[in-house]
Amino acid sequence: MESMIFNMAERLLRDHVSHALREDAAAGQCPEALWTRIEEAGLTMALVPEAAGGFGVPAAEALGLVRIAGAHGLPLPLGETLVANAVLARAGLPLPGGRLTIAEGSALRLERRGATLHASGRLTLVPFARWADRIVTIAALDGVDHALALPVRDLAVEPALDLAGMPRDDAEVDRTLTDAEAAPLPAGTGGMRALGALLRSLAMAGAMETILRMSVEYANDRVQFGRPIGKFQAIQQYLATMAGETAAARTAAEMAASSLDTPAFALGVAAAKSRTGEAAETVGALAHQVHGAIGYTREHALHHFTRRIWSWRDEFGTERDWAAELGRAALTSPRDTFWHFVTDSTAQGATA
Repeated sequence: MESMIFNMAERLLRDHVSHALREDAAAGQCPEALWTRIEEAGLTMALVPEAAGGFGVPAAEALGLVRIAGAHGLPLPLGETLVANAVLARAGLPLPGGRLTIAEGSALRLERRGATLHASGRLTLVPFARWADRIVTIAALDGVDHALALPVRDLAVEPALDLAGMPRDDAEVDRTLTDAEAAPLPAGTGGMRALGALLRSLAMAGAMETILRMSVEYANDRVQFGRPIGKFQAIQQYLATMAGETAAARTAAEMAASSLDTPAFALGVAAAKSRTGEAAETVGALAHQVHGAIGYTREHALHHFTRRIWSWRDEFGTERDWAAELGRAALTSPRDTFWHFVTDSTAQGATA
């Protein structure tokens, strides 16, 4: 099943995500036709249980689609829609279809007004909000997490962009919610911040694989002083460092994906987001060193990937934020030694 889903996604994105499409998206044009193909292929339901209409594959396999999307620089909220549908299904809410996105809901105020729930507050830096049909978030009421599905058309959206030119909008919420828009979540679901950090870790890992491939190809093709620059020791050292950082990022991200719905998820995400964020800084910088001036031009595809990883490393918590989570977990761990904390996959203590 993993091979079938991954092969389908690879073919679809390879055939339809081009440099021109990424350029158009950065100029504000939503690739509607591509989204239709993605939805028709059923990829947006990969993380939903089979009983709710999804694929019924392990979460780590479904989340592998996010890494593939990152490797192609997909300018659409596939990862966000995957997670949004999974959260709605877990809460027993209808799956509305269309483009969904996610946001941290800690700033929202959820209160009862008679027989209804009312949500108010501001959601910030919401990925693709203006291109989405609904924003899915998690907010607490009386200590119980609730999933919310907020129609974008009923919100006041303030447009903004990230470094890659992708929508990162603010949305003002002041809405009485229907039964189809809010429901309690089972305990242990995890906050939207952790789920978003997992998405960004996987996407960064995929994008860095593409950056590494582009850098190796360029080093082999670019001739200077009578031979390919990849023959020079300094460039070889850059590429070796990039390969090590990329491999570490993918390993950390995939370990976090495998820990979804386990007690180790909070720590897995913390490790993944901090490690992939650290790798993004190194890989992006060295890729531009290898490419030289051409890598900074709009005509070259490199910038679409480096600007994405530099944006993603700061979303849903920076590596410093998540490293602090790991530090707090280590200090509060009941394990006898730090080594036991590091090697015990059930270690807990971090809050997500």
